[in-house]
Amino acid sequence: MLKTRKWHILATSILALTLAACNAEQWGNNKHLQPLNSKIKSQIRKIGSTENAPLYIRIFKEEAVLEAWKQTKDGTYALLKTYPICAYSGKIGPKKKEGDRQAPEGFYAITPGQMNPNSSYYLSFNLGYPNKFDRSYGRTGAHLMVHGSCSSRGCYAMEDEPVAEIYALGREAFEGGQRSFKVHAFPFRMTPENMARNRNNEHFPFWVNLKNGYDHFQITKKPPRVEVCNRTYIFNPEGANSFDATGSCPDYTIKPDLLASLQQMRASEEIAFQKAIKDLENKAAKKEASEAEAMAEAQLDILERKKRIAEGKNPDGFIAGLIQGNPGKPAATQAPAGAGQIIPRASNANAQVQNQTEQSGGGFFSNLTSKLSNPFKKTPPAPIGTPSPTASDLAVTPKPKG
Repeated sequence: MLKTRKWHILATSILALTLAACNAEQWGNNKHLQPLNSKIKSQIRKIGSTENAPLYIRIFKEEAVLEAWKQTKDGTYALLKTYPICAYSGKIGPKKKEGDRQAPEGFYAITPGQMNPNSSYYLSFNLGYPNKFDRSYGRTGAHLMVHGSCSSRGCYAMEDEPVAEIYALGREAFEGGQRSFKVHAFPFRMTPENMARNRNNEHFPFWVNLKNGYDHFQITKKPPRVEVCNRTYIFNPEGANSFDATGSCPDYTIKPDLLASLQQMRASEEIAFQKAIKDLENKAAKKEASEAEAMAEAQLDILERKKRIAEGKNPDGFIAGLIQGNPGKPAATQAPAGAGQIIPRASNANAQVQNQTEQSGGGFFSNLTSKLSNPFKKTPPAPIGTPSPTASDLAVTPKPKG
């Protein structure tokens, strides 16, 4: 009876600790020991896996997501959960040197020693950059991580709660016997359409190499074995055990069934890739034609306006009439300046519009190309003898003949 009571107390204590895991702050310096919550445990069981089963992670930079996959009973991996990446540095493309603030792309492995429970960014694990491939190109950089705190200077930053769960998944996998879990970081989901969209990027040959490893997983649903030779990633090689990252590749083979699946996938994706290129080119051509048509129409409109203005017509209604001083009135009917004609006073509203127009550069007409002369030049002073307008006579007088 006493023994049963002790077990009940122990079980109650464990349950209390589990519930406390919902509030990470309660763990203080032991936040790396937070257990998996009941929801993620249920999801693990749902995909046919266990808490201690091996873990695999894929990162897609452009989509800003991190995928956690777990090994199932048949040895393949199933997608457990997709987490949003809060921030990453730089743009799509590999990290090349210290200080470029680029987040790495490539194939990395995380050992227990790369897990940091005392990270300044809540929790973190080091990606292991530079790997053999990166070093073969002389690339530099250090402390490139997946971490919390949503702040990045070359890392993949998460919110604290997601990174705590990912950290716990890795810890559980290590406890289950996995010596390292793989993290494969890609610039984007490597579909034929995305490859076509980025075909002119300077990093395209590198991404083609990454896509080879991406395809291996898409077919097998198992993280591929990764080697490096001739400064190139090699996937699932057989018949060779020694690979020199900068040397020539040894003779190796790929399993016939895997090779056949890859060839079939490539044939199908090549069709999709070429179709995507054609669609992109057609779209670009339509956009270019539309822009050219719009530019031609704008130029014709400008020429038409210039012609109407030269003919003394008003192409723009009320505002142009204010600026021009009623240009629609035939010049032949206007009395010469100095002949005693009465110059009408401009209303206060019209005067304000005129002043604002002159100060701002002409409103709509300021958008005309600078190569065209301004048809609304200020009227020169009237000859001697012409009655001078008072301060409120702000209307522009017709230009005197002669």
